[in-house]
Amino acid sequence: MSKFDLRDISQRLSGSKDADAVVFEFLGYLQAVRSDWRATLGFYDVSLDALVSIYERQGHRLVRRDVSLPVDRLPARLVRKFFHPSAFFNAPNRRSLLSSLFQNSPFYEPDPTEAPSLEALTPIRDWQSCVCLPLADQEDLLAMLVIVSPKKGAFGSRVVGDLVPVKSMAALALAQHLYRAARSRPEADAVKSAGAAAADFQERIRRLNGQTAEISGQNLAKAEKLQALTREIELLDRNSSQYKQELSRVKDQLRALEEQSSAATLQMNEACSQLTLSQERMTELQRTVGFLKDVFQVLSQEHDPQDISATMVSWFSEHFGVERCSLMVLDNRETLRIAAQRGIDPQIASKVKVRIGQGISGWVAHNRKPLFVRVKTDAQAVQYTGQDVYNSDSFIAVPLVHSDRVVGVLNLSNKAGGLPFDDMDLDRAMLAGSLLAMTLGGQEIARRATAWA
Repeated sequence: MSKFDLRDISQRLSGSKDADAVVFEFLGYLQAVRSDWRATLGFYDVSLDALVSIYERQGHRLVRRDVSLPVDRLPARLVRKFFHPSAFFNAPNRRSLLSSLFQNSPFYEPDPTEAPSLEALTPIRDWQSCVCLPLADQEDLLAMLVIVSPKKGAFGSRVVGDLVPVKSMAALALAQHLYRAARSRPEADAVKSAGAAAADFQERIRRLNGQTAEISGQNLAKAEKLQALTREIELLDRNSSQYKQELSRVKDQLRALEEQSSAATLQMNEACSQLTLSQERMTELQRTVGFLKDVFQVLSQEHDPQDISATMVSWFSEHFGVERCSLMVLDNRETLRIAAQRGIDPQIASKVKVRIGQGISGWVAHNRKPLFVRVKTDAQAVQYTGQDVYNSDSFIAVPLVHSDRVVGVLNLSNKAGGLPFDDMDLDRAMLAGSLLAMTLGGQEIARRATAWA
């Protein structure tokens, strides 16, 4: 089992307010796990092809050294592995080769003979063990992590394997602060479209305000004209039918203008409501895209298949305000058990087993259909167990299907604040369920292949 608490480091990094805070928490966490470890983080500037800032944790202080260390002064094998992996190949193939190298062997152990070349990066000189790991956002190298130890053999393959998901989380947190303005193209297109819609609504509001002002001016002019006509009628002859007809005509025009003014006001209020709904929808879409980006980023890196399901359940709950979330997997062909959860007593969760067709999860697994309940009367096809206390009757349960086989069920309940789930929550649950189904299905295929081998 990994010595690193992924939930703890995720909470620390996500709660950091800027890039320096991320580096402070990350280096402090590594050195707290192993007292013999000392770590530095060197940021890479691709335009200079050099490391420009070296960060080191000294007690409760974060020390930064501004340097200009060209990467060609580092060990040649290290440069070819992380910085110039395709120097002997054509330019179009560089990014794919870089991605392949990061996934297949995402670390580098220097030889003792290479210590002088790494002197500017290592916090101590007389080290016996050293490992270098890249921090990357997709295929862009952000920084290089260097950890040293005075002990020999301090970085075995198991230790480095446990380090990989931790440094991947740190890379994600750094990328969120360093490249917050650099969104992916689909997200940028969505923001641009929403911005254009907002500009269109603003223009409509401006026109409606202009029309309202014009109508108000006309109303004032007509009112003044009416007063003048009334005075003229009083002076000439109040019994004149001609003046009475003119007065009636002017009154009709005023009523028509008042109706037009009311209609314009209603149109303006409707436009404001539509703008507010569009902005809320855009915000929810951005949260969903951000969650998927984080998940795919972790999946693209080397990770422990046993921990990814629990990590995804924890991330989903934190991102979207779900206080109870459980992932149930098919223990055998007839029974479901809880493999990962959030918000349930671990002693209770370890004992829960549900047969296919029994209760809510069993019904969903048997029928292979999602169950979305806003109020309790919606769930007439299933029966509540009544074993737990919920803050509302609303819940969502979706089946996990891979290669036409049910591999589990994802359950969501107790939305923050006691609010009912909505259609956006159902879409998110279906997306997360598809990702979990692919992960669990891939693990099952790998186990079968190993058994046949």
